Formats: sequence, C-alpha cells, structure tokens
Amino acid sequence: MVVLGDSLAFGYGASTPENGLAHRIFDALRASRPGSTYANFAVPHATMGDVLRHQVPKLHRAQADVVLLVAGANDLRYTRDRFVFARRFAHLLAAVRDAAPDAVLLAGGMPDVTQTVGVAPLLKLPIMHICARLNERMRSIAGQFDACFIDLFTYTNAPLKAAALYLCDDGYHPNDDGYAEISERSYAVIAEHLSRSVREG
Repeated sequence: MVVLGDSLAFGYGASTPENGLAHRIFDALRASRPGSTYANFAVPHATMGDVLRHQVPKLHRAQADVVLLVAGANDLRYTRDRFVFARRFAHLLAAVRDAAPDAVLLAGGMPDVTQTVGVAPLLKLPIMHICARLNERMRSIAGQFDACFIDLFTYTNAPLKAAALYLCDDGYHPNDDGYAEISERSYAVIAEHLSRSVREG
C-alpha cells in the first residue's frame, strides 16, 4: 500500500504515525493480507499540484497494489472555482492511474474544513456548502477512474459522536480519536470495494 497526499494522509495531529488515518487503514488491510508492506509519501500542507509533482513520480517505482490518495483541502487556499478544482483532481487521478495502472485506487474526498479553527464563524456556512459540492464532484470523478471514494465530508461534517473532541491541539487536524473514527468508517467502504472487485475479477 502506497499513500499520497496531504496532512490527513500523513497523519498529522496523531500521537504516533501508527494512529494516523493511512496507517490505521493499512493495519486493517494487513489483518486480512498478512505480509503487506506500506510506504507513505504524503507531506503535510501539500496541494494537489504538490502531490502531482513530487509524490506521483515515486509511485512509478513503488509497485503498489493499493494506492490511497487524500488531497484537495489545501487547494481551497488558492481557488474555490469548482471547475478548476475538478480539473486538477481529474488530472491527478489520471496521473496516479498512469503510474500504477493495476493498483486499487482509494480516493479521499473533501473534508469539512469549517470544523477547524481556521474558518471565521460568518464564513462557516458558505464554505461548508463549497466543501459539500466539491466532495460530490470528487465522488463523480473518482467513479470515472474506478476508484473507491472515501466520503471525508460526511465523516468530518457528521461525526458519530457529536460531543466528542476529534481535533488535536492545533485546532486543524484530527487527533487519535478523530483518525480512529474516520479510518473505521473509511475501511468499511474500502472492504466492500475490495470484495466487489474480487467478485467481479
């Protein structure tokens, strides 16, 4: 399993790398596939362009069977144009597919960034709507590339325990509990996708 992406993919905010999103998903995969290996090329604060330029080239020689890609949230700092965003995401998925054509592709959507301290109260509702629309556009694009879509908007906008504290001390990134819930919900979708791929293959 090879991981590409930003802070969420890297596991920034977790107490240890093993408690981050990607490593938790890998642990669940390894439980059913002993002997699996793991490489995480994600970099905190990376944009989709950063992933394309600096991380995807490493994928060409990684011999990945599974690729987890989580990127896009940092692009909101530079554009909220849905068409520009969608074009960048589609271009990134195409590059990942080219680099690892036989790998199972797991593509994360857009988290609800309004759950962080970085969005002013008056902007929360419009930005939440932007995140929701981008998430659905990413879902559609992921389907075009036969990727398993991980609905990060739902998992961050509607946590299972509304009163729980899911962010680390910086107010931006998940803590161990946040990553645990997101990974558990994600893996349920991933396991179904893998099972369906086996049945159809």
